[in-house]
Amino acid sequence: MGPLSSAVKRLQGPIERRPWRWRAVLYPLSGLVWAGLARFIELHSIHGTLASLTTLSFWLTALFFLLTLLPAALLTRSLFLGNLAVGLPGVVLSFINYFKVSITSTPLSIGDLSLVGKVGDIASLNKESLVLGRNGWLALVGALVWLLIALLFSKPLRLPWRQSLPGAAVGALTFFLVFWAGANRAVYLPLGADTAKTLSQATVNEACGMPLGLWRSFYWRQQQTARLGKDYSKAYMEEILQRAAAYGGESSPAERKKPHIILLLSESFFDITTLEGVTYPEDPIADFHALQQESVSGTFYTRSLGYGTCNIELEILTGLNTGLLAGEDLFNFDTTLLSQIPSVPYLLGENGYRTGMLHMFNDSIYSRGLFFPSLGFEDLYFSGDFGAIYPPLAGLEESAYWEWMSQKISGGCYSDDFLTDLLCSWYEQLSPEGPVFLYGISMENHGPHADGKYGPEELTVQPQSALTGEAAEGLLYTSQGISNASKALGRLTDYFRDCQEPVVIVFFGDHKPGLGLSGGGSVYSELGIAPASGDWSLEERAALYSADYLIWSNDPAYLPGEPGSRQDTSCNYLGAILLDIAGVEEPAYWRLISQLRQHRLLDTVGLHISRDGVLQEDAPEGEEGLELLSILLRDAIYGKRYVTGLLRSS
Repeated sequence: MGPLSSAVKRLQGPIERRPWRWRAVLYPLSGLVWAGLARFIELHSIHGTLASLTTLSFWLTALFFLLTLLPAALLTRSLFLGNLAVGLPGVVLSFINYFKVSITSTPLSIGDLSLVGKVGDIASLNKESLVLGRNGWLALVGALVWLLIALLFSKPLRLPWRQSLPGAAVGALTFFLVFWAGANRAVYLPLGADTAKTLSQATVNEACGMPLGLWRSFYWRQQQTARLGKDYSKAYMEEILQRAAAYGGESSPAERKKPHIILLLSESFFDITTLEGVTYPEDPIADFHALQQESVSGTFYTRSLGYGTCNIELEILTGLNTGLLAGEDLFNFDTTLLSQIPSVPYLLGENGYRTGMLHMFNDSIYSRGLFFPSLGFEDLYFSGDFGAIYPPLAGLEESAYWEWMSQKISGGCYSDDFLTDLLCSWYEQLSPEGPVFLYGISMENHGPHADGKYGPEELTVQPQSALTGEAAEGLLYTSQGISNASKALGRLTDYFRDCQEPVVIVFFGDHKPGLGLSGGGSVYSELGIAPASGDWSLEERAALYSADYLIWSNDPAYLPGEPGSRQDTSCNYLGAILLDIAGVEEPAYWRLISQLRQHRLLDTVGLHISRDGVLQEDAPEGEEGLELLSILLRDAIYGKRYVTGLLRSS
């Protein structure tokens, strides 16, 4: 027997003589360790973690880990395997949540777990920001040390089956009673996260911590599915659809030549000249500001900060306002549901439009190529497909293709300037056949906005502020990306300015960039716009959950207002504007949304804004249109879909 084996045996001896005493210590201590590590990773602060030891949320999190670990350990008869099965996923999810908050200022959600197969692609896109600091390494070492302790103690603490099986059953039953059957009363009401309310993941995590926050989201969804599946009958839903049709009134599209429509999602674009405490020697978005004078423009309210592009675009294209529910991730919905929704591209296609989408990246993350056809898009092009619409790339062999494409990279992605060339070329090919609806998705200003995103020779914008170090770099690189997007927009409108056919360009920023900092907080918190904690007031949330948009046309008659006027809107209601511009007959579903946009600006999780500027955390009570839309969405997402299939024809 070697020295190590002898040492292990000496450690195990006292445990074997008093196993129940050690079980009474090590099992609860396991729950405390994993709760502490989860909180430490989330906060990345020793002081903050120690302070949280006095909070109810910490001790409930420790109980959550204990009651999930106990059945696993007793069923395997191994303290080590129980810790490995529960603690390791807890640490991994905590790190994913930490990095997601750092990059996007948005916490991990249940819907994000569906992207587990895409983790390599996501990591590759954000690799510059995925750096473990001292606290990250401390957390990893702590997890490994505790797993080693559990391994050493597993054998002497092993229970016979006649004791471990009943013990596992008691643990599972206790977990069910506390964290399922009585979850709201025992856990979430005391923590201020009532499951009867629709709360954002950030709000829930602030009250409960990440593990219990994530569990609440899962619990909430299951409860909604169970309740609404029983409460909504076919007759009731048919009545709701009739009321929605009456609420929306009649559709009266303008009788005129159908315009070509280009919808352009500009990654993380917003008017950077409005940032408090930041100035520029020259206007960095002069083209955008000049175009505002001949366009309808305004604030574009969105559903997140720094993240969630696919959800935002789907809310625009489908009208599926999941902010009235729990902020569902729309890219997780099955294609059957999406094919039943009268989406914008579907309705345009039914009215003679050729519809297509162009993305300046590959399809490795959100898999738009799988579900976008169910929305009505006829053509889909990603970064590897541009030879079909851009003559310089046509017929090139793969190596020559990618060598040519490498010359079009700016800021680590294919440039907005190149996107302009592609859209113009594609328009020239399709427009002779009739009206087109082209949807372009940019990537140049995608994060991380870290050192090296642009080389010195590419920098033309010089923001001036009190920021230093990493925060100053983040501001510099996002300013350059936004400036380049503005110039590309100017080129695009110049191309169509003298076109004989009516053309409308709808340009919008999907969200503000996250601009998180490795030491915590963000550029916004450094500028004093909002606190680093994420515990934002409604006014701060409205400021951060907003970007900018404009609608330009070479024929002012197609604008939804007077040139130079401002009309704020959001991802919830921009789709209705697109249908108005196209002059299509709207089904009851979109007439309802169109009527709502007359007095609503935004309705998303944790933030509701009326057109007269009233901010609320919860949806306003007594708002018939929102209630009708909520019921239609609940039946479509959680219920039996009694009338969902009728939405396209009603």
